[in-house]
Amino acid sequence: MTELTIDVYSDIICPWCYIGKKRLEEALAQRPGLSASIRWRAFLLNPSMPRGGMDRQHYLKQKFGEASNAVYDRIAMAGKDAGIDFAFNDIALTPETSAVHTLLIASGKHSFSLSERFFQAYFLEGRDISDAEVQKDLIQQEGCENSYTKDALQNAATQINEDIQFGGNVGIDGVPFFVFNNEFSLAGAHPAPVILSAIDAAMAGK
Repeated sequence: MTELTIDVYSDIICPWCYIGKKRLEEALAQRPGLSASIRWRAFLLNPSMPRGGMDRQHYLKQKFGEASNAVYDRIAMAGKDAGIDFAFNDIALTPETSAVHTLLIASGKHSFSLSERFFQAYFLEGRDISDAEVQKDLIQQEGCENSYTKDALQNAATQINEDIQFGGNVGIDGVPFFVFNNEFSLAGAHPAPVILSAIDAAMAGK
C-alpha cells in the first residue's frame, strides 16, 4: 500500500478547519490504495486570546463587527455542503486552545480522530473544550488515556512551539494548511477535487 504523510496545521475553534478536515477525508476516500499518516500541527487562530477564553458574542463583535452574521451564514452553508450542521448559537465561550493542541499532539496516532471529537464537542454540542472534565471525557471516548505520558506531554509542548515558529517562517496566516510528504502544500478548505490534485502531485513527486 502506498504511503502518504500529511501535516495538518489547524485549530479546533476554526470552522473552516473542520470543513477542511471533512473535505480531506472525502479526498482520501477516493484513493483507497493510499495509506495516509496524518499529523496534527498547532496553529493559534487567536494568539492573544486570554487564558480563560472570551465570551463568544463579544469575540465575534470584536473580530468581525456587524458583519459576523453574514460571515457565519456563509460558513454554515459551506458546512452543510461538507456534512456539518454547525450549532454556532450554542457556543457560549471562545476558548484559548494551547491545552487542546497539547492533548491532540500528545495523543500520537489518535490525533486526527481525536480532533473530530473536539470539533464535534465545540461546533455541534457547544461544549467548553477548555474545561478539563470535557477534555477528559473526549479522551476517554477516544480510548487514548494511556498516550499521555510525561514524555509525550513534554514533546507535545516542544512541538507546538516548533509548529508556530514554522508557520511564522513560511507565512501561514490562516488555516487549514496542509503539507503533503513534507513538500507540497495547500492553504485553505478547498473542495475535495482540489485536495485530491495536491495529493496526486505529492505522490507523483515521490
